[in-house]
Amino acid sequence: MIRRNSQPPDDNSGVVNYGAMGNVQNQPGATNSHQNQTNTGSGSDQLKEFSALLDRIRQQLAAEQGRVNDYQQCVVLLDLTTQQRLDDTGGRTVARTTLEQILTKCDGIPGLVSLLSSALSLIATFA
Repeated sequence: MIRRNSQPPDDNSGVVNYGAMGNVQNQPGATNSHQNQTNTGSGSDQLKEFSALLDRIRQQLAAEQGRVNDYQQCVVLLDLTTQQRLDDTGGRTVARTTLEQILTKCDGIPGLVSLLSSALSLIATFA
């Protein structure tokens, strides 16, 4: 049987987190664990990174247009994505939705799937 607080006082029973991350919560019943949180928000570096990712997606789409289902529609969706404000919930939702639509049209093309997944992950950091 496992009992709560049965560990010696110097052992760590929780997760040790450092660095930039979203909201964190300590493990229930954790002893001697550490939490360090920095809310980074949507800085100009993140916006530049997102813009660069969209440029790389556009280039990869053009390179793979013969393998992409409805290439022209993907370009329109990508243009719509670039117009969204990521500091706004609605803009993030539209950007996420349009990138997901492009992702479904890529049929597992490795380079595009990776870039689109990175862009979707980056959108999550703007919240």
